[in-house]
Amino acid sequence: MPLPVFDGEPSTEIHEHYDVDGNSTGRTVVTRQSDWDADARAWALGLAMREAAECRRCGGDLGETTDYDLQWTPQPPVVCLRCVALQAAEKGAAKHPFKGAMIHRVTKHKRPQRKSKSRRRG
Repeated sequence: MPLPVFDGEPSTEIHEHYDVDGNSTGRTVVTRQSDWDADARAWALGLAMREAAECRRCGGDLGETTDYDLQWTPQPPVVCLRCVALQAAEKGAAKHPFKGAMIHRVTKHKRPQRKSKSRRRG
């Protein structure tokens, strides 16, 4: 996007008009106000600053994640059960000739109740 448009300056378009023989019949000048007002620019610049200060891999704030006075401790991974189901569907179609074109879907439902083990006394 041109900087003047981002800065909120109006843009001008000139449209030339011709008759069927190709002779100029005039022109129309269209002036449009920029969609970029002060609030829109502030939001865009704020987002750009946030993205520039964010680790591309983990999403953490670089001011904190690059501070050698801090130490980071790995935590156990979270297992997304929906992803587990999708992975199983993908694995089941691994040999299908159109596997790369398949869009796998899963549905959500309640888990079946576990059967309780009852002890008989006798």
